[in-house]
Amino acid sequence: MKKLLVLFSLMTLIISTVDAQTNKRTSAFMYNKNQQYDKAKTAIDEAIAHPKTESDAKTWMYRGIIYYNIAISKDEAVKALDPNAAEVSYESFLKSMEYDPKESLKGETSFYLIQLTNLFYQRGAEGFQNENYADAAKNFVVAYKIAEADGRFDTIAAFNIGMSGVYSGDAELAEKTMPYLQKCIDVDFRDPRVYLFYARSQKQLGDTTAAFTVLEKGRTLFPSDLSLQLEQSQLYLETGQNEKLIVSLKEAIQADSTNENLYRVLGQTYENTGDIENAVLYYQKAIEINPNFGDAIFNLGAIYVNQAAQLYSEANNLPLEEQKKFDELKKLADDNLYKALPFLERSLELNPGDEIVLSALKEAYANLKMNDKLKSLSE
Repeated sequence: MKKLLVLFSLMTLIISTVDAQTNKRTSAFMYNKNQQYDKAKTAIDEAIAHPKTESDAKTWMYRGIIYYNIAISKDEAVKALDPNAAEVSYESFLKSMEYDPKESLKGETSFYLIQLTNLFYQRGAEGFQNENYADAAKNFVVAYKIAEADGRFDTIAAFNIGMSGVYSGDAELAEKTMPYLQKCIDVDFRDPRVYLFYARSQKQLGDTTAAFTVLEKGRTLFPSDLSLQLEQSQLYLETGQNEKLIVSLKEAIQADSTNENLYRVLGQTYENTGDIENAVLYYQKAIEINPNFGDAIFNLGAIYVNQAAQLYSEANNLPLEEQKKFDELKKLADDNLYKALPFLERSLELNPGDEIVLSALKEAYANLKMNDKLKSLSE
């Protein structure tokens, strides 16, 4: 009889313990309903920590809900209960799904997972706007993983992760976030910016060959997209492939004939290859589009200054008996300086404190014996 009583007492103790933990869960639910989040947190944490309820789907779901409410609370005291409440909420819902193979709680769990996705999106956007790109990427990753856990592929989150990595300027972060851009390509996410940022990621890792490959694929899919065209041109410029750069820039100009900077870069590219005639032509086109385009104006003036300097050097290296040749070269040099003057003077008007322009003008005035202008400029 005693054995039966002892057995009965043990069973009662076990049932009482389980009931106590279930009551903790119920208490947590009621505290949450009454917005007593400190008490709700304490109760649900105790229920979760107990072996009898640590594998209960509903307990984990309640924990996810309570921590979600802590995360979105406007009350700083409530938010201070756990600064990582949003992450804890996400992890709790994952546990709830793990212990709910029949998906009896799927509807409510999915609802909160969507709310959490929006919360991490908001945090990611704030980080991006504040140029805290590592934090932005971290939050977008959680948003992506939440969607993944809920059976969805979030291409926007994946794209934002990759973009944040590129904007960070951190090669290590870019390498970690680059696979998310590949995921976008794998599911045929039709946005040319995916290829743009993927190429930049490759470039940050020092793999320009891979960057060119990505851009070529992007341009095949989006042949009229100017951003990809310009990115390709920039990469040609950075790698010193002038012939390909010229072709690429001319294609870009066909797509955007009013972009003065494209003409300026094309002029500079021709200048780098020694084709001064075309350099002058495209600098002039840039100035026609924008008469106040300081870079093109100065570059055009600099071409004539450099030609003059070369001619002066040739003249000064002649033997004394070749006076006629000296005079011819000096006149050609002076003519180039006269051509340069209006561009240098206009450049100074646009950039009054530019020491390079000032120095070039002073030298031009001195060589041309324009003493009044030299004096005025010096003063």
